Amino acid sequence: MRILFVSEYYPPKVMGGGEVNLAITAVALARSGVDVSALTSGRDESAVEEINGVKIYRILKTGEKPNTLWDNFQRFLFFPRSLEKEIKKIVQEIKPDAIHFQGTSVVVASRIANLGIPLFATVESYPALCPKGDRLYQGKKECTVRCSPLKFIHCQGKSSEIGKMKNSWYLKYNPLFLFLVYRQYKKLRTALQYCTLIPISAYVKKILELHDLQSTEAVPNIILQQEKGKEDIKKGENNLEKEKDNPKEVENTNTKRNTSILYLGALISSKGPQILMEALRGLPPDSYHSDFYGEGILKEELQEFILKNNLNAEIHSPVPSEQVSLLYISADVVVVPSLWPEPFGRIPLEALAVGTHVIASDIGGIKETAMKSSVTLFNAGNVPELRLALRQVFLQEKTTNSMKKTREIKIVKTKLFQKYEKNKVISCLLDVYTSSKRTKTH
Repeated sequence: MRILFVSEYYPPKVMGGGEVNLAITAVALARSGVDVSALTSGRDESAVEEINGVKIYRILKTGEKPNTLWDNFQRFLFFPRSLEKEIKKIVQEIKPDAIHFQGTSVVVASRIANLGIPLFATVESYPALCPKGDRLYQGKKECTVRCSPLKFIHCQGKSSEIGKMKNSWYLKYNPLFLFLVYRQYKKLRTALQYCTLIPISAYVKKILELHDLQSTEAVPNIILQQEKGKEDIKKGENNLEKEKDNPKEVENTNTKRNTSILYLGALISSKGPQILMEALRGLPPDSYHSDFYGEGILKEELQEFILKNNLNAEIHSPVPSEQVSLLYISADVVVVPSLWPEPFGRIPLEALAVGTHVIASDIGGIKETAMKSSVTLFNAGNVPELRLALRQVFLQEKTTNSMKKTREIKIVKTKLFQKYEKNKVISCLLDVYTSSKRTKTH
C-alpha cells in the first residue's frame, strides 16, 4: 500500500500537535511495511529527503507561520494553488493508493477528487468547523452551535484572537477580511465532504455530527512517551545519585524545594497561559517555580505580567519534540489551562506517561485523555479553582526521590495507555483505509 500524506507543515516545522502526530503516524506506518510519502511546504523545489523511512517532499508554497497577517495572506494566496499543482505531479510519480490530508491541506480535496484516488482527512483541529478556528465563542467559552455569517460577525467582534493572530480593530471591522475568512471556512467545510473523515477523539466526532458530517470511529494520536519514559527517568535518577555526592545540595533540596510547574503550548489566550499566571499571582513566589515553553502573540504581555507581579516564572522558546520528555520528568506538575475545547489533549497523556501530575481544564477532548485518577480537572478559565489545585499539589510534593520512584511504578504497571499504543493505532488506521476501499469497490 502507498499512502501520500499532505500537510501544510511537517517537522521540524511544528505549529501544534497536528504536525507531531502526523510525523509519528507516518513513521509508524512506514515501519509496518507501508510505502509512505509526505507532501509539505519548504524553501525550494529540490527539497526532497527521506527520514525514518518516510519520503518527504518539501515543495509546497505557503506562509512561514500562521500568526501574522502577512503570512496568512501568503497562505491564502499561494497554498491552495501550490497544493493542486504539486499533488497532481506527485500522483503521477508515486501512484498512491490513498491521499491523506492533515489540517487545512484538505481545502484542495474537491479539485483532485476526479483523480480517482480515495481521499482521507484527519480532523484534529477546527478551521473547517469554525471560521475563527478555535470554537471559542467570543473568545470566552466553548461554542455549541453551527456558525453562520451573522453569528461569525457577532462572535469575532468580541474575540481577542482570530486563528493565532491578534484580532486588531482593523480586522474586526474590515468587511473584506471578514468575507475572505468566512469564505475560506466554507471552502474547507465543503472540502470535507469529498473525504473519509477520521476524528482524533469522540469529542471531535460529535462536532462533525453537529455539522451533519459522517466520520469513522475516532483514531487517537499515538503516544510514544511511555516507551521513552523509562530511559529518561533512569537518566534523571542517575543525576540524583550524583547530587548525593554534594550533601549541601541534598540538604537544601530536602528541606525547601520549590514545586516545579510546567506549561507547554502557544502563548495565545485560547491556550490559557494567562489563566495560569493569574493563578500564580496569589501564591508565595518561594513555593514554586513555573516554566513556560512557547511562542505567540501574548509573549510580551506575559513577560510584563511576570515582572509586574513578581512571579517566580520564566518564558522559554519551544524545545525540539525529542527533548519534551525531559521537561515532563523534571516538572512536579504540568498545567494545561486551555480555554478552547482541545480536540484531543496530547500533553496530559505525555505527562502522565512519565508519572507527572497534571492539572487541566475540564473541556473538549481533554476530558477523554485526562485519566481522572491521575489528573486534577478544573472549570476552564476558573482562576481560584486552578490556584486551589496548585496549593494541593504543593502539599503533596515532598522529595524529588520519592516522586521519581512513583513515576517509575506508574510507567511499568499502567494499562491506561493501551488505546494510544503505536501498533493498535496503526491497525485502526489501516482498517479505515481498507474498509473505505472495499466500500468504494462495492
